[in-house]
Amino acid sequence: MADYVFVENYSKNGKMGISHIVFDQIASLATTKVKGVTVRKNSKTTKAFSLHHPVTCDIRNGIVNVKIDVIINAQANVNEVCLKIQEEVANAITAMTELVPFNINVKVTGID
Repeated sequence: MADYVFVENYSKNGKMGISHIVFDQIASLATTKVKGVTVRKNSKTTKAFSLHHPVTCDIRNGIVNVKIDVIINAQANVNEVCLKIQEEVANAITAMTELVPFNINVKVTGID
């Protein structure tokens, strides 16, 4: 798995590397903008560290695969909320990283 996605600028003077951690943060921030959604947190807070990450981005062959675990409000329509999450994350990634191809998978892990 690559640690960076390299983006060439238009002047061809060099490349810019974007870390996979940045994609995690972009997706997490965009997801929290949607009403009725919270990003799934780890249920156990007694551990010193957690191996579960609710937002993960895998970078393979220049394509970023985003996986998001969310908890949705009980009154919200699941289909509409998931589509809204995908739109928000896609717009955020496109705006902040320009032409990086990506896939967005939303997993509903609970209802609040």
